[in-house]
Amino acid sequence: MIDSLSPTRTGSDMAGGLGFGCYRVSQSDPVHDEAMRQALAHGVDMVDTSSNYSNGKSEMLVGTVLASIPEAKRPTVVTKLGYIQGDMLDLAKARASMGDELADVVKLSDSAWHCIHPDFLEEALSTSFERIGITPIDVVLLHNPEYYLQIAHQSGTSLDEARTEFYRRIELAFAWLESAVTEGRIRSYGISSNTFANATDAPDAVSLELCFACAERVGSSGHHFTTAQMPMNVVEHGAATTTNQAGGTSTTLERAVQLGVKVIVNRPLNAIVDSDLIRLVSHPMPSHIVHPDDVEQRIHALETIEHDLVNSIMAGGSLSERETQVAQEAFRIAGALCSAWTKFQGLPHWRDVRATYLDPRLEAAAMFADRAPDPAAVHSYLHDVEHVLIDIDVVYAAEENASLEELRQILADEFGMPIDTPLQHIAVQSLRCTPGVDHVLVGMRRPEYVEDILSVFEMPEPTYHRATWQRVAEHLARLSQ
Repeated sequence: MIDSLSPTRTGSDMAGGLGFGCYRVSQSDPVHDEAMRQALAHGVDMVDTSSNYSNGKSEMLVGTVLASIPEAKRPTVVTKLGYIQGDMLDLAKARASMGDELADVVKLSDSAWHCIHPDFLEEALSTSFERIGITPIDVVLLHNPEYYLQIAHQSGTSLDEARTEFYRRIELAFAWLESAVTEGRIRSYGISSNTFANATDAPDAVSLELCFACAERVGSSGHHFTTAQMPMNVVEHGAATTTNQAGGTSTTLERAVQLGVKVIVNRPLNAIVDSDLIRLVSHPMPSHIVHPDDVEQRIHALETIEHDLVNSIMAGGSLSERETQVAQEAFRIAGALCSAWTKFQGLPHWRDVRATYLDPRLEAAAMFADRAPDPAAVHSYLHDVEHVLIDIDVVYAAEENASLEELRQILADEFGMPIDTPLQHIAVQSLRCTPGVDHVLVGMRRPEYVEDILSVFEMPEPTYHRATWQRVAEHLARLSQ
């Protein structure tokens, strides 16, 4: 239900905006390019990327798209600095081997370091300028600086000592960011942290008001700390329910409003519970019914067919040794699925396996059709395999829908939305209509995802305060019992 005494919003400008989240997007994928252009042409007014996303190719895609948009119509551009991965890590390791190691570096693993020291930030920002191609960049965020707190806690450093050092590093970085604003290279800055909403006694908690105080110390009342980014969704609702600010009287979102800090929410559709990922999405279902037993039988039948097909192709004697190996690998899609198709860890896992393992083999098998004694048989096989893959997708999607249906109905009722509202629309719109949320980032990497999520602009825009989110928390607690 909607909060009592909360007026219904009118006008799309009163709810939070939508941002195009650039995690896992790349300049090398034309589908991502198309999706971003479609989103920006239809009301999405922010792009959020990072120096480490796709080893820099995410920022490159942003630059490519922005180059075709008149400056007056460009979206707000947000990038983040702090991670050292990929090419940047190779360079950092090479420098360290020569005795020129970065100051204040946090070594997370062999494949990922982290740093917010001004020396590194200067190098990272210069690289981001080259990729994105605009000056100034609207917002630059320190990316997950809480890693220092986590590593310090693991090493046994006292909480007081770790926090003193942490905010020293934040203040040092803010001083450099203020100079970047003065020089006209960026317009404003902030922090993206996964732990803004944590309880105050959590070892890795980042306090919004303490970060704001750091900005005031380096920039007085005219500082340019404007933005905080954090995860929030209908399951991880701490930003709207955990009173960790103002002496335990305000939530992070409420304190952001009081301080005039804009909040960008990420992960609206990906909830993490006990290290498990929950996709907050209602998958569309086809008109026909898919029975798992039927899928199983079709897979076994196709295993026999593909075995016969590859033998007939090889019997022609026209394949080279390498082509024979490729054919044998290509015509074993059903064989691979026989024992595995029911064992994937949900729909995302299945789709990853299909995209990386099965689809390339399907394409390879198609190339052998003209080499087969009966090309029509190969094409028939390919058609049947394609439909089996689609129906496996349906099976996993139906399972996910069923597992989240009770939650979806409860949320639709609590937020005053039609009972058949898709879960992803509930998830995004509930955030957009929460005071303190300036933008909601959505990873809409494909045009069809863009088209689906844009429909939230047509939904009513009531207001959901802390009381609503606390009721959501109570519902979730009952569901988990």
